[in-house]
Amino acid sequence: MAAALRGVERTAVGLAAEQAVLRRNTTESLANLGRRSQGLIRRQLGLITRLESQELDPDALAELFELDHLATRMRRNAESLLVLVGQHTPRTSSGMAGSLELVQAALAEVEQFRRVMVATVEPCHLRGHAVADLAHLLAEIVENALTFSPPTEPVEVHGWSDGDEYCLAVVDHGVGMPGPDLERSNARLAGDEAFLVAPTRFLGHYVVGRLARRLDVEVRLFDTPGGGVSALVTLPGRLLAPDPVPAPGQPAPAARKPVRTSGTPSHVSAMLNGFRAGVARAEAR
Repeated sequence: MAAALRGVERTAVGLAAEQAVLRRNTTESLANLGRRSQGLIRRQLGLITRLESQELDPDALAELFELDHLATRMRRNAESLLVLVGQHTPRTSSGMAGSLELVQAALAEVEQFRRVMVATVEPCHLRGHAVADLAHLLAEIVENALTFSPPTEPVEVHGWSDGDEYCLAVVDHGVGMPGPDLERSNARLAGDEAFLVAPTRFLGHYVVGRLARRLDVEVRLFDTPGGGVSALVTLPGRLLAPDPVPAPGQPAPAARKPVRTSGTPSHVSAMLNGFRAGVARAEAR
């Protein structure tokens, strides 16, 4: 009996060691593939930029812009591989960026960006080291909303300050999700599951979850009133930057106003009330 137990133990240890080696090799392979793709896409974007600067024909220039947009999406896919295996991407900055700039950077990385309606985005400044990861996170959420909503329905993006935090909401009016699926999605977005055990259609959730945990950002999904799913992204105060101080002798900047490209105050107010109710229900559970 003792010999049999020792044999079982040796077999279990051997299998565990093989699984560890397999996971390590898988992680290293994905990281290598992501970095190779990054290098090629970086060169491709540089070439496209040079062609755009030399092109005078408006139609050809429009096609180059589309090609530039597709290459930018490919770069995000390569960066997603690195995020999934815990690697950092080199796109960092020591400066600041505005909330509207963040939204625009995210929309540049999704295919159907023309369907996105930037409703109301209150201005704020974000620390540069987090902007690339935040744009990546927001792009994944927006693309998911575009994928699971009718092509005739817009996806709305809202942004507002909430005390020391800043909130971004991505609202779609698509097919929605059953309650149990919504809870599992929120678990993935919180970074509570390993991506190797999930179907590939959920990889975007795991990318968002890894980025959210890295930045200490909270991402939750709620039902959209009237149908669909809304994502609420809450940025902590440590990612926000103070307003720039004018140089001596220069006038102070004028008070900033919310950027409103569509939507009405009552519509935004109703949306925010729905989010607050969803947060209250989640906390009660």
